[in-house]
Amino acid sequence: MTDHNTAVWLARIIPLLLITALLPACGPPPPPSLQQATLLPTAKTIADFNLINDKGEPFHLDNLKGRWTFAFFGYTHCPDVCPTSLAMLARVMKRLAQRNDLDRLPRGLFVSVDPERDTPAKLARYVAYFDPAFSAVTGDPEQLKLLTRQLGILFLKSPGDSSQDYLIDHSAAIVLFDPQGKFHALFNVPHEADKIASDFVLIKNYYEENG
Repeated sequence: MTDHNTAVWLARIIPLLLITALLPACGPPPPPSLQQATLLPTAKTIADFNLINDKGEPFHLDNLKGRWTFAFFGYTHCPDVCPTSLAMLARVMKRLAQRNDLDRLPRGLFVSVDPERDTPAKLARYVAYFDPAFSAVTGDPEQLKLLTRQLGILFLKSPGDSSQDYLIDHSAAIVLFDPQGKFHALFNVPHEADKIASDFVLIKNYYEENG
């Protein structure tokens, strides 16, 4: 190859090599390494639903937007999992409140799958016991199923001795909605407050860096 041809070849190949070397750096960063959360590869858009909050007001998909939300599904007569999980979620909020790099705390939302017994007033008293900032919603069983089926949350009423004496089997996972109201991540049991708080910050930072 002559010197002229070599110069032409180098002039063509060097820019291509540089582009190839820069491609990985220009791509999105890898997702964070999480301790307890399962981060969805792509946040899932949720179809609208029609529930009622603990103030007796309508609660729709739009009410989830504008803020991160931890949502737990259960019922006030739950003997163990629900109070344990809500107490743990309250500890998560305390951990996050101690940080100085969060401009706003996420919302803690309790979704009752027992509208027959869990009135708005009863829900308001129940969640306030764990954290005064927590809110709660419930609604028609079909509307509850419309929401829970999209999230992979299951619940089933077990027969009891009377119409007011029964248990409900339900999933114990905590769902994380992002500020767009999309299903973003899931926290399965066993729940640990420190790990969930740490994972949340990583998820939030990753979301903001790639939003």
